[in-house]
Amino acid sequence: MEISSKYESQLVVQAARINTLSKLTFADSKRFDGLLQDIFPGIDLKDIEYENLRQALHETYDEHHLIINDMQIRKALELYEQLRQRMGVVIVGPSGSGKSILWKMLQHAMQKTGQIARTYVMNPKSMPRIQLLGHIDIDTREWSDGVLTAASRAVVKEPLGRNEKSVDY
Repeated sequence: MEISSKYESQLVVQAARINTLSKLTFADSKRFDGLLQDIFPGIDLKDIEYENLRQALHETYDEHHLIINDMQIRKALELYEQLRQRMGVVIVGPSGSGKSILWKMLQHAMQKTGQIARTYVMNPKSMPRIQLLGHIDIDTREWSDGVLTAASRAVVKEPLGRNEKSVDY
């Protein structure tokens, strides 16, 4: 394989993995990697590498007296990458699977690296749909924001500082 072709293949594989792995189960991610290796033989499958953030995550887990689990660190880095690419991210999983710890530790680690991570946490199951999304009064045609729409407006109004790196989720 020619060098430029191999480099392009490496970029395609890396982009596919970055955009897909965070959405898959562990078993499915292994299958996905197997498919990529079949389609792109000889290409290395590299994980997301943010060494400063990875080190900050290790320090943050240690400070909070949590066991450092490589899979949890990897998922935090995947979440970080998704937050950089998307306007909104939803973390899904069963109770006790570490969803809250994941984003809280990532937030602390980002602060250690000089990044700002603003969070707007809401539990959509704790309120009626109208309270979450907002509604329009049929008689007056007046709109009333819900919790989600009010948080969205707050995000849009927040100015970014010149030297700040910010991720909203």
